[in-house]
Amino acid sequence: MPASVAVIGASNDTKRGGGFLLKGLIRNNFKGKLHPVNPKESEIMGLKGYPSVLDIPGEVDLAVIAVSAGIVPQVIAECGQKDVKFAVIHSVGFSELGTEGKALENEVLRLAQQSGIRIVGPNCMGLYCPQVGLNTIAPLAESGNKTGAVALLGQSGWVTGNFIEMAYEQGLRFSKVVSIGNQGDLTIEDFLEYFGTDDQTKVIVCYIEGIKRGREFLQLLKRISQRKPIIVWKGGRSEAGVRAAASHTGSLAGDNVVFDAALTQSGVVLARNLDELIDLVVGFTCPVLPRGNKVGLLMEAGGGAVAGADVAEGLGLKIPTLSAKTQRELVNRLKDVIPPFSHPINPVDLVWAPIGNADSLYLDCAAIMLKDAIDAIVLVAYASLDDYFNAELVTLRDKMGKPILIIPGHPGEHRDGMSRLTRKGIPSFTIPERAAKALSAMVHYSNYLSES
Repeated sequence: MPASVAVIGASNDTKRGGGFLLKGLIRNNFKGKLHPVNPKESEIMGLKGYPSVLDIPGEVDLAVIAVSAGIVPQVIAECGQKDVKFAVIHSVGFSELGTEGKALENEVLRLAQQSGIRIVGPNCMGLYCPQVGLNTIAPLAESGNKTGAVALLGQSGWVTGNFIEMAYEQGLRFSKVVSIGNQGDLTIEDFLEYFGTDDQTKVIVCYIEGIKRGREFLQLLKRISQRKPIIVWKGGRSEAGVRAAASHTGSLAGDNVVFDAALTQSGVVLARNLDELIDLVVGFTCPVLPRGNKVGLLMEAGGGAVAGADVAEGLGLKIPTLSAKTQRELVNRLKDVIPPFSHPINPVDLVWAPIGNADSLYLDCAAIMLKDAIDAIVLVAYASLDDYFNAELVTLRDKMGKPILIIPGHPGEHRDGMSRLTRKGIPSFTIPERAAKALSAMVHYSNYLSES
């Protein structure tokens, strides 16, 4: 990680790219040295400003470049003289604009290669590494610097920034994030290979519009997916989407049917939109995978039971009838506790758990069901989601070695509790359909690993 960062094009005006990025690095408490570069400013946001990167004393590990495209070649040449090793080119106006922009991008890359500078971008948001407070992607978001196990590669600043903000609210935390833009030099394959060996990263997420080293990409996916799940959302599926991808990052989108099949054969989990991408990652925060597709549904909502069962079976999940022994244990536990109820065959509907006793009831019934021949359990529960309840769910999951997914009865009242559950590896969702889709993906990935 960089110990020294130069923001080239820095400004006191936060409406400008350089000012926005510098303010974000300060706000995120970047742990290294920050050097604003602007020939017109001697002091920027309380930091000493420098006319050029060449005027900065000492080494510069990373240059974040936010100047107009036409100036970037000169800046890269000066970075080469300064012996800067890496540069994030935030600037736009390169291959995404066509022939002239491509020529300018090639000139930048030629100068970088002469000096041994590796480039992220151009036309990208850059890097997010919470461990050191480095955040040029969503620098003003309330994402904090808490580290996690999710790595994201995004070929869109919009997708990458929104993923960070939305996923953070749902309890996900990050190891590293890279917004790769045009992939002029460093490509998705380079970062994928790094994340594949990164001990901090347990789940890899990608938003891509086009790839440049297709055969290597698929080989990497197949090798890495043996060790950690990879979730991919591929953009540019429609004719209009293909045109947008070309003008957005200069990417050429290929045949999606062939591409999807190749990804699936490589063990990749596919997402179709941003919400689904986040839901799938939430599911894979669970440290154990289901060993099969048999699911127990424990509900205190008849409609939730119907919705959950319908979508689960439509996704290839099975809702098996519980054994006679398990049913007897459930009847004994629920006798004289809840109003008359239908036989607990699966789904198990608690009808109306008594206030003040609901948490223990959910935990006891879940423990009874998990001893049966099911591979995971989904709860729709009007539970407290307090620290005790959450810790007991974790203990139960670890004891039984089976995933536990939960949908609060009133999600809007339990956002914080849902976030805490997800951080503990108990995936939490707003509706049963979303939980079922995530669980189905977990089953498919588990099957892939067992068959590989």
